[in-house]
Amino acid sequence: MKVAPYHSIDPTDPDVYHDHDNCPSGQQIPARNKRSGTNDYRRCQHCVQMG
Repeated sequence: MKVAPYHSIDPTDPDVYHDHDNCPSGQQIPARNKRSGTNDYRRCQHCVQMG
């Protein structure tokens, strides 16, 4: 399901944002590193494929 965009603040994570709740990459981001918004990043490839 599509959700509000979010990204990781961890510098070792890719500079992408996620917008699906079942994105495998997005699900690996610990809650302490998740932030709302796109941060002007490109959309995650998994999220692009999900629509």
